[in-house]
Amino acid sequence: MRTRLNSTFLVIITGTILCLLTSCHKTDITPDCGAPLCQIQTFEGDDDWWEGHVINTLTYNKAGNPILRTRSDVATGNENEGYRYDAKQRLSDQILHYADGAYGTDFREWHRFKYHNNEDRPYMDSLYINGTIGDHPIPYPFLPPVIIVIYFNYDTKGRLIEENSFYTDGAAWYKKKYLYNSANNLEKLAASWNPTGSRVDTTYYGPYDNKVNFLRTNKVWQLLTRNYSENNTQTAITYNNFGLPLQFPNDSKGRTVLFLDADLTNAKITYKCK
Repeated sequence: MRTRLNSTFLVIITGTILCLLTSCHKTDITPDCGAPLCQIQTFEGDDDWWEGHVINTLTYNKAGNPILRTRSDVATGNENEGYRYDAKQRLSDQILHYADGAYGTDFREWHRFKYHNNEDRPYMDSLYINGTIGDHPIPYPFLPPVIIVIYFNYDTKGRLIEENSFYTDGAAWYKKKYLYNSANNLEKLAASWNPTGSRVDTTYYGPYDNKVNFLRTNKVWQLLTRNYSENNTQTAITYNNFGLPLQFPNDSKGRTVLFLDADLTNAKITYKCK
């Protein structure tokens, strides 16, 4: 028992020292203060749309970046996801598929991210719809390829604040703007879905807790969930020693916890921590 307590104490002290050495404070946006010491292993909860319990399981590479997300509710619109990286361990591909993502199998969506020089945040996403998995997206021979281009803009803190999407003919698909508050949490998302932008749908977020946002365990989760908030959108029932949420309550107003494309109630998260 003494050894176990000492190990836990040592990890906490190590995390604290790392935070101090990296000048970790309230305005940091990149994963810090214990978050990078943990990896999300499972994200599960109840999906009101599918009226069932959903489990998302995550696998990582040796560099600590996710390479596979499998889900218990696989279907069209609920695909598994594979992730690929370039030589600098920057996310290069997000592939939505139905099985294990092996070469020669089908994909539903394929996102290819591009970067400027040595920057660590992509400026563009080329989205391919339906095809065969290879080193690159392989279109079906009987269907014309569908390609959509999405451009990203960031603020000085490295947070995604705007994305603009276009079809291959140049016609606009959507525009999204993300507004953060003074506490460095996402306050609202304004999305317009037609070329004129005359109709704007606004989504509001919060109230937030004062703990570490679980998305900050990896910058891939921040990008793909489109949320760079410092804190969590709900107050959890329990947290681990690093301030990361373990279980969220069944919200009386029906608010869900979002991870990637999974909006779940009664959400539970497990981690593997150093």
